[in-house]
Amino acid sequence: MTHSSSSLHTFGRGGIHPGPHKEATASREIEDLPAPSEVVLPLLQHLGEPAEPCVKKGEMVRRGQKIAEGGKTGVPLHAPISGKVKPVDKRPHPTMAIAPSMAIGANAEAGPELEFPEDPEWRNLPLEEALSRVREAGIVGLGGAAFPTWRKLEFARAAKVDLLVMNGAECEPYLTSDYRVMLAWPTEIVEGSVLIAKIAGAKKVQIGVESDKPDAIEATTKAAAALTQREIPVEVVPCEARYPQGAEKQLVFAVSGRTVPARQLPSAVGVLVQNVATAHAVYEALRFRKPLLDRILTVTGPGIVQPRNVRAPLGASLADIVEFCGGIKPETNRMVAGGPMMGRALPRLDVPLIKGMNGLVMLTGRGPLEDGFGPCIRCGRCLDACPLGLEPDQVSVRVEVGRTLDCEPHGALDCYECGCCSYVCPSSRPLVQFMQVAKSALRRAAATRSAS
Repeated sequence: MTHSSSSLHTFGRGGIHPGPHKEATASREIEDLPAPSEVVLPLLQHLGEPAEPCVKKGEMVRRGQKIAEGGKTGVPLHAPISGKVKPVDKRPHPTMAIAPSMAIGANAEAGPELEFPEDPEWRNLPLEEALSRVREAGIVGLGGAAFPTWRKLEFARAAKVDLLVMNGAECEPYLTSDYRVMLAWPTEIVEGSVLIAKIAGAKKVQIGVESDKPDAIEATTKAAAALTQREIPVEVVPCEARYPQGAEKQLVFAVSGRTVPARQLPSAVGVLVQNVATAHAVYEALRFRKPLLDRILTVTGPGIVQPRNVRAPLGASLADIVEFCGGIKPETNRMVAGGPMMGRALPRLDVPLIKGMNGLVMLTGRGPLEDGFGPCIRCGRCLDACPLGLEPDQVSVRVEVGRTLDCEPHGALDCYECGCCSYVCPSSRPLVQFMQVAKSALRRAAATRSAS
């Protein structure tokens, strides 16, 4: 296993050390957004088929009530506030421009939120019951991928994984939501991790946390030591603060020494990876049958007046969340959902908070590509920075001359768009975007071949 000079666990090659920019929110405890007057819930905010409404326009619903079924591959939606259901309509979506969405207007006549009493047998649920509760709770991967958690657990069990790796690295600059979750609920995260391991069939849990979060390492270590259920050992593994430490393949190697082959999932080497916030959601689903109703996100950046870690109901308007944080500064010119390395630029704020969103970063100053970009100077910095050993330079020059289908030998299909190459390029070349163009072209060509 590769270690840094300080003996911290880390991955083998590439990576960068961007400025963390976490100081504005690292010390901020999680604060609750005031109850919104309306929430908008896109029917598709996970990988899989869209949810299907099971309540009608005008119906009164209570917070926690199921309002849409998940279908065969998706997850259900639940009312994050009590109120009256509005008609399903196409509304703005943070990643899809517009999408069919349900809306609920707050209404006191709907009554109080549903109660979720503890199940005294929550630690010893039969496998199928535990998996059913995860599914019914509408839980998806809260690290950003938004893959339905019940499906990932089924896949892991079928693949006979033996190790669960919990991702507490949070290597993206600016973001501190996972960090604050680990400080707020370390026992619940450890308990939830053990529950996930049981469902997946894993025999051990390793929680990877970057070394710049020493109090989170201490809190989770103490929680693991205090576990009363010890049939599955839990180890907290301090990792080097190095981007992209939280990427699945890099984290698996860092904590376990196992190498995930190209174009394969961690299950290929017996590993399941889950986010620490997902573990907290699974804990609440199994112990209390509580569905996923809220999302904790970091609202930060030089363009926000009051950076905060906010707990908000799903479907709350990003505009309301920004207002809760004092609003944006006049010089703000870019808004990013997620972190600045792998997040998505937002053209507007009148869009809802969705399950996969863990941050909102407001940026100022000149952005990437505003001054254009230069030719590749063959410096090789992108080759050194790429954690997968790909060749972004070769892909970029081929895309520029229209040879996109020649890019596969240089790793275009393997790229997960971490942005390390673009970050270090002295010519400010949009290497990630070149990779995206090549990847799309190669996939279209493969689909055409399969159809013919």
